Amino acid sequence: MWTSESGLAAGVSLAGRYRLVERIGAGGFGTVFRARDLDLGRDVAVKVLRPDPDGAADVLARFDREAKLMAGVRHPNVVSVYDRGAHDDVAFVVMELLAGPDLATVVRQDDPLPVTEVLGYVTQVAAGLRYLHGLPRPVIHRDLKPQNLLLDGDVVKIGDFGIAIAPGVSRHTRAGVVIGSLQYMAPEQCRGDEATAASDVYAFGAVLYCLLAGEPPFSAADGFVACAQRILHEPPDPIGRYRPDVPDALAELIHAMLAKAAPDRPDTPAVATELAAVAAPAPATGTSATAERRLPGSDGTHDELAAAEQLLARGGYAEAAARFTVLARRLDADGRGEDPVRFAAEFGRVRAADALGHGGEAAARWGRLLARATAALGEDHDLVREVRRYGEVRSR
Repeated sequence: MWTSESGLAAGVSLAGRYRLVERIGAGGFGTVFRARDLDLGRDVAVKVLRPDPDGAADVLARFDREAKLMAGVRHPNVVSVYDRGAHDDVAFVVMELLAGPDLATVVRQDDPLPVTEVLGYVTQVAAGLRYLHGLPRPVIHRDLKPQNLLLDGDVVKIGDFGIAIAPGVSRHTRAGVVIGSLQYMAPEQCRGDEATAASDVYAFGAVLYCLLAGEPPFSAADGFVACAQRILHEPPDPIGRYRPDVPDALAELIHAMLAKAAPDRPDTPAVATELAAVAAPAPATGTSATAERRLPGSDGTHDELAAAEQLLARGGYAEAAARFTVLARRLDADGRGEDPVRFAAEFGRVRAADALGHGGEAAARWGRLLARATAALGEDHDLVREVRRYGEVRSR
C-alpha cells in the first residue's frame, strides 16, 4: 500500500534510481523535487505524496490515477510522465524537468504582458489542449490555470493532471462535488456538474483574460459563494476595459470562451484555429504591396508552407495544422483561393487532422479539396494526383 511522503530529503535515492537533489515546489497534493535519474543520466522532476491524514486513501488514488492517465500522453505542449513507483511505501511519479517559471509568476513579474507575448503562450496551450481533447480517450484537465502552465524556455507545457479525467478511468469524485480552482471554474463546475472539454475551454478563456488583464474575470476576494454566483450569473467585464490594445477578434474569442452555457462556447479546435489566425502577422496593405505578394516566389508563402510541412514531418501535428490554417486564410483574404499553394496548405490540414486522430474531419476536408483542386488545376496536375493517391491509401 502506498503511503505519504515521510522524511524525504536531498541525497535520498528513490527505488535506487532517482536521487533527490532539492525541493523545487509543490503541485496539487504532491511535493516536487529535482532529481537525477541514475540509470539514464538525466535530471527529472519527481513528485511524491505529502502527508494528508484526513483523506489519504482518496489522495493516493488520485495520485496513482494521474500517473496512469498521463503515461501514454506525448505532446510538446504537455508535461511528459516517465515513470511511477514506490520507495519504502512512499509513492512517487517521475516527470520531465522544466526550467520554469509558471505563467502565474510571469504575470506577477511583468503586468501587463504584451499582447504578442500572450499570444505566443496561448497558441501553444491551445495546441496541447486540442491534443488532449482529441485523444481516443479524451483527457479533461479540470484545473487549467496559470499556475499549471509551465515554461521550458520558450515552450509552454500543460502540467498537474491530479484531478484530470478520461473515459474509463476511475474519477474518485462524487456527483455534485465541486472540484477545481474557483476563479477558473466553468459555471457547470461551480454547480457540481460533470466537467467536459467545454469546461476546459471556459478555464482557458479565464486564463487568457488573466494573462491580459492581470486578474481572472471574477475575483474570489469576497469568498467562494459570492465568486461562484458571479461566475454563474454575471457577465465578465469587457477585456477591452483593461486592455484597449487587445484586437477585436481576440476579445470576441475570449468572451465566447467565457459563455455561461457550455454549448455556446467554441470547441477546442476552433479556439486553436482562431488564436493562430489572430497571432499571424497582418498582411501588408496597399496596391503595390498586394501586387508584390502575388508575384510567384516573392511573398514567402512557399517558405511558410515548407515550414509547416517540416513541423508535420517532425510530429508537431497541432502546430502544423495551425500554420497550414493561417496560410490558407491569408491566401483566401488575398483572393488566392485557387492558388496551388492554397490547395497544398489545405492538403496539409487534411494530413494533420489524420495524424491528430480526427479521421472524420480529415475525410470531409479531403473530399472538398479533391473536388476544388481538380476543378481549378485539372486532373493531371501533380498536386491533384498526390491528393487522390493519399485518399486511395487512407481508404484501404
